[in-house]
Amino acid sequence: MIKFARPSVDKKVIFKIKKIIDKGVFVHGDFTEKFEKQLTKYFNLKNNFLLSTASCTASLHLYYMSIGLKKNDEVIMSAQTHVATAHAVEACGAKPIFIDCELKTGNIDIGKINKKINKKTKCICVTHFLGKPADMLKINKIAKKNNLKVIEDTALSIGSKIGNKFSGTFGDAGAFSFHPVKIITTGEGGAIILKNRKEFELVKSMKSFGYDIASPNKRKIPGNYNVNNFGLNYRMSEIESAIGIHELQKIKHKIKVRKKNYNYFKSKIKNLENFRILESHSNKNYSSSYYCLTIILNNKNKVFRNKAILELKKKGIQPSIYYPHPVPLLNFYKKKYNYKSISFKNSCRIAYNSISFPIATHISQKNINFMSKQIKKIIG
Repeated sequence: MIKFARPSVDKKVIFKIKKIIDKGVFVHGDFTEKFEKQLTKYFNLKNNFLLSTASCTASLHLYYMSIGLKKNDEVIMSAQTHVATAHAVEACGAKPIFIDCELKTGNIDIGKINKKINKKTKCICVTHFLGKPADMLKINKIAKKNNLKVIEDTALSIGSKIGNKFSGTFGDAGAFSFHPVKIITTGEGGAIILKNRKEFELVKSMKSFGYDIASPNKRKIPGNYNVNNFGLNYRMSEIESAIGIHELQKIKHKIKVRKKNYNYFKSKIKNLENFRILESHSNKNYSSSYYCLTIILNNKNKVFRNKAILELKKKGIQPSIYYPHPVPLLNFYKKKYNYKSISFKNSCRIAYNSISFPIATHISQKNINFMSKQIKKIIG
């Protein structure tokens, strides 16, 4: 089976994990501190702050808590994203406001943002769809004009850039994921980049229950602490951090291989007539993280798409869907807010007519040749 994702963690990390077990320090240790420093160096952060977290969802939730997001507040976001992007807003009692995506890129339709801004709007959350950076310069301009915060959901796009600047560093905050299917993994885990020191200090405390001194090793009197604000257990473990250190060393290679696989795959299927390929980036100044290769079927429906996926699976190919429904049309959000599909035509087109194929480091040219052959036979 050609799997959509297969984490390829360096076996050398086993020795680091053994060291952690022998030492008996599983949180608030040296590996987490080292991983955060290496991420800071990778992103070339000079005036920003970085913290590891339990997940991208945790990063989003922590940021919303740090800016005081509450009931009756609203956060604008793309309908074409993962449900976690919206759930983090719901967790604060606020309301996600969905905007349709661009058909060409899958990113938020920037031209529709202004129409959704009102007195309740507090923030714009920008998902960089499948590794393609959204136009952060335009979005930041809208946010500045309306005194809004901006957070980037960079779960699938670590390593992508606009010019020489990384996605996740343009907004007031950037949230990252290290889930097993992502560009690099820590097993589970995430990170957050923040521009504002006050928000950084709040997030730092809130990811560890709101402790005044989170690390037991830094408390003068063992076991003695106070709680200055609300918080949750959103920490990254030492084992996850140790994996992350090794993964980060290979990130440039991983993205290089993904780009090579994407371009080769594209060359093998670009002349087929029954679908179009979702472009990897919107212009030459933008560089993708090449999360996957996605095709949008022409004049087909979800039934045909799902049947094609099952046929591909029979042939030993495991594709995926990003995402199976626009978030506002998932049962929870549809029932709560009564959203209609007519408001999200482009998101529906991508959600119900797309198939995503793997291009990560476990995929060989032979795999691509086989997948291309089966795509031609099954989809044409």
